[in-house]
Amino acid sequence: MAKKHNRYKDMELKLTAALIADAVIFILYLLFAGLGIIWLKVITAILAILVSGLCLALLYFSGELLRQRSLWMSVGFGAVVICLLFSLILNYPSPNKLKDTDKDQNLGNAVGTVIIVPGAGNIN
Repeated sequence: MAKKHNRYKDMELKLTAALIADAVIFILYLLFAGLGIIWLKVITAILAILVSGLCLALLYFSGELLRQRSLWMSVGFGAVVICLLFSLILNYPSPNKLKDTDKDQNLGNAVGTVIIVPGAGNIN
């Protein structure tokens, strides 16, 4: 019994480190996606999906995927995968495309804007 308990503690320690590393990789993914560095965004997305998927597979094959004591690990890795997939589908975060436009260029009024001229009175 004690040997099995130690084996679970070892697995829990290693998967905790993997979950922290996976969260850091996901944060780096969000950072690179927001800055518009596409090749780093792709690398971190692939790495985060692989780490989460392999850890979920390890939990499944060890029989710990849905057990009460290790459910927090399963939910953690699953949450990273779900958040990453939604982020990829919605293309969020993405860099501001209007940031690189010429600021001196007159782009005209945006739809739905109202220009209020002081002292112009009521315009009907």
